Amino acid sequence: MHPSVPSRKQQRVSEDMAGVIKVGKWGGDGGEPFDMGAATRLLAVRVRHGAAIDAIQILYERDGNVEWTSQFGGDGGELDEITLQEGEFLTSISGYYGDLQSINVVRSLTFGTNLSSTYGPYGVEEGTPFSAPLEEGQIVGFFGRSGALLDAIGVYLGPN
Repeated sequence: MHPSVPSRKQQRVSEDMAGVIKVGKWGGDGGEPFDMGAATRLLAVRVRHGAAIDAIQILYERDGNVEWTSQFGGDGGELDEITLQEGEFLTSISGYYGDLQSINVVRSLTFGTNLSSTYGPYGVEEGTPFSAPLEEGQIVGFFGRSGALLDAIGVYLGPN
């Protein structure tokens, strides 16, 4: 038997994922899993929030294509959008997770960037705190669980 040779697409995915790691997931076990993978660049983040984080949605670039992810979570809450400037990228995520009506969900999110900008907090800062500050690198994607709310969130960390 001959060893299989990876296709060009498999090689590109492997190269794109070089140095990328998954960190987290913070929150509960409800909802369905989601995973946007690692992007070349994040362009914007939409956050729906109220007593908890209702949903997030990400505008990203990958392989020269720009597109929005599906909305991870429900349609409730107030909508805010973070638009990253050219050369700006996410360098930290923090927040709280805990019970809301007997369900463990993400209660609050705050994002930091390399330009010393802070976006948030969105939601209510109650429950168990979490954070993923980076000394080097950037957040290049998100994964987690969602249903009517954002049940859990984790991040892909990649090099600058």
